[in-house]
Amino acid sequence: MDNTSTNTPWKIFSSSTLKIIAVITMFIDHFGYAIVYWSQGREQYYQLFRDIGRIAFPIYCFLLVEGFFHTRSRFRYGASLLAFCILSEIPFNLFLGADIRLPGYQNVFFTLLCGLLAIWGMEKIRKKHLLLMVLPAAAGMAAAYLLHTDYDFKGVLLIVILYLFRDMPVPRFVCGALCLYWEWKAIFAWVPITLYNGERGWMKGPVLKYLFYIFYPVHLLILAYLRSRFFHI
Repeated sequence: MDNTSTNTPWKIFSSSTLKIIAVITMFIDHFGYAIVYWSQGREQYYQLFRDIGRIAFPIYCFLLVEGFFHTRSRFRYGASLLAFCILSEIPFNLFLGADIRLPGYQNVFFTLLCGLLAIWGMEKIRKKHLLLMVLPAAAGMAAAYLLHTDYDFKGVLLIVILYLFRDMPVPRFVCGALCLYWEWKAIFAWVPITLYNGERGWMKGPVLKYLFYIFYPVHLLILAYLRSRFFHI
């Protein structure tokens, strides 16, 4: 099922383009957190870097929902997310400057995994018991909250909204924007999302797919090292 029209000329962004936008804005955000904030005389640019970075997470959530509908194996999709949950946790804690022995705050792959499991459960229930779809959604949000994942239950709620209103752009935007009220600058992510044309683009095959995933822990490690090297933090 495709929720876009390839005949609409202004829909110019493939999922590959959205991935690049998400990666770049995420890196800008994390660079601001790890480097710019500690750079003497450049603290005034810190908020700008973080504001640009707000665009990344909604795009990741959108791509997760699109991947859910297009993947050949949802089980393998979930297993990949779980693997990167584990792989990214130490780099994430080092990036935050936390003690890696204390699992107090989990990386964003945990949020995405909770969201995937929530909409997977909703998909299985919706054909038989429509009203009971709230149960897997609530379970996913509760899991994110209890695990203290990045974006916690609010991130899972956004994924649920993107799933429920996948074929309804206006309600998707309105409900998604309301969901992001606490971080309103993230609504600018709807500009590239609205320009999505439903096509995969040039980023095909398992190599590029996993390079997209592995960028997350690798860039966290690099930024943590640079902060330690230059600022001794």
